[in-house]
Amino acid sequence: MIVMRFLLKPCIAVILALAPAGVGPARAVEAIYQVTQTGIAVVEITAQFEARPDGYWMRSVSRAVGIGRLFAPHEIRSEVEGAWRAEGVAPQRFQAEGNWRGDSRRTVLLYREGMPQPLEMEPPEGATNEPVPLPARRGAIDMLSAFALMSRTVTQTGRCDLGGPIYDGRRRLDWQSRTLGTARVTHAGQEIDSLQCGLESRLIAGVRHGDDRARATQPRAAMAWLAKVDSRLPPIPVRVEFPSTIFGTMRMELQRIR
Repeated sequence: MIVMRFLLKPCIAVILALAPAGVGPARAVEAIYQVTQTGIAVVEITAQFEARPDGYWMRSVSRAVGIGRLFAPHEIRSEVEGAWRAEGVAPQRFQAEGNWRGDSRRTVLLYREGMPQPLEMEPPEGATNEPVPLPARRGAIDMLSAFALMSRTVTQTGRCDLGGPIYDGRRRLDWQSRTLGTARVTHAGQEIDSLQCGLESRLIAGVRHGDDRARATQPRAAMAWLAKVDSRLPPIPVRVEFPSTIFGTMRMELQRIR
C-alpha cells in the first residue's frame, strides 16, 4: 500500500498536507479529515486555515492510523504563509518535516521572484529523487498554496477551473482542476450542496530513485467535492476520492470543524 506517496500529490493537497511546533494565528480554523481504503481508516489529516485580506496561512499534520501504521507509518507536518496576487497566490515560505517509515525528513523553501529556493533539505537534494532542473522550478508553488488558490478561485468564481506547476523541494508536478457541476453530498449527517471538481496531477521531474519512470509519470486522477461548511472558511473539500495503488477506491472525508 503506497498510501502517502499519492496523498502528497497536489490533487490531494487538496489535500493538504503538513507543521512545526509553534502557535498558529488566533483566528485559524481547524478541520479534521479521515482517509479510508475500502472503508478502513489509514490516515488522519488535521489542517488549520487562516485567510486574511492580504494573504493566507495554512498548517497541517498527516499521520498514519490503524492498519496504515503497518504499511506506511509516518507523521508529516507542513506549513505555508503567502500573499494574494491578482494572478493567484505568492507563497513566501513553505516547510515540511517529520518522518516517513522511520526516516527523518525536512524541507524549507523560500520564494524569490517566482523561484522557490531550498533553504534546508534533509535528506540532501538528489539523495532520494532525481534533481529537478532550475528552469522547471520557476513559477511553481507548493501543494498547500495550490489548495489555497483553489478555495479562493471557487469563492470568487463558483468554479474550479485552474492549474499550474507544483514544486515541493524534491518533485515538480503539473496539476489541474476542472468544474464538473454541482452535487448533493452528506456531511455531518446532512445533505449539502457542493461543487464537484475533477483533479489530475502528473510528475514532470524528480522521479524517486529506483521507481519505474513510465509508471511514476502517469497522470493521477481524483474527484473532489467542495462546499462552504463554516462561515469562517472559504469552500473546502468535504470529500475526495481517488483510485488506490493496490485495489478499490480511497476516500478522504471531512469529519469535523473546530
